[in-house]
Amino acid sequence: MKLSNQNAVSPVIGVMLMLVVVIIIAAVVSAFGGGAMGNAQKTPQATIKGVFSQSGGMQIIHTGGDAIPASTLLFVVTNDATFGQGLSAATTQILNKAIITDASGNVLQNTDGTSAITSFTSGQTLYISRDNLNPAYLQPQLADGGAGTYSYSGGVWTSSSGKSDLFKQCYINPDNVGKTFTLSMSDKTSGATIAKTTVVITP
Repeated sequence: MKLSNQNAVSPVIGVMLMLVVVIIIAAVVSAFGGGAMGNAQKTPQATIKGVFSQSGGMQIIHTGGDAIPASTLLFVVTNDATFGQGLSAATTQILNKAIITDASGNVLQNTDGTSAITSFTSGQTLYISRDNLNPAYLQPQLADGGAGTYSYSGGVWTSSSGKSDLFKQCYINPDNVGKTFTLSMSDKTSGATIAKTTVVITP
């Protein structure tokens, strides 16, 4: 009488089913991971240069990299150690986009949030006029008072306010020629810093 051994069939089928389940789970996880990576927002990459002249105004030059949408663009300035130690928090300011223009005079952001400038692209320069260097517009956190507190005449900015400690931190103060501040360009959507540069104050 011939005996057949069928005991091994069930374990083999079980192992095969487990392998199929593992492969399916791996495929689902891989697809989900790939989709998540595909939807992740890429932070733009760019470099900038800043030029600051007390008598001529300020320039922000996009020297290379990605085009940055104007709607998500932020510029931040911070006084460097040349102004004194421990001042970075008190002197950090987001620049008002309403005082920044392109070469044609278009404002980076109008009061209603619109702008004729769609993006900041490589080779493009943005400008802040000499009149808008007034701390009431450029550095309101450090401004002693309104725009009338400061005046420009004969190539020199002066302050009529008695709060000299604040004027000492202002970029238009003639005593600050040769000092430096940091200009950062950030993406408002992600909060990431895109570029950073050191700017020297010139007469």
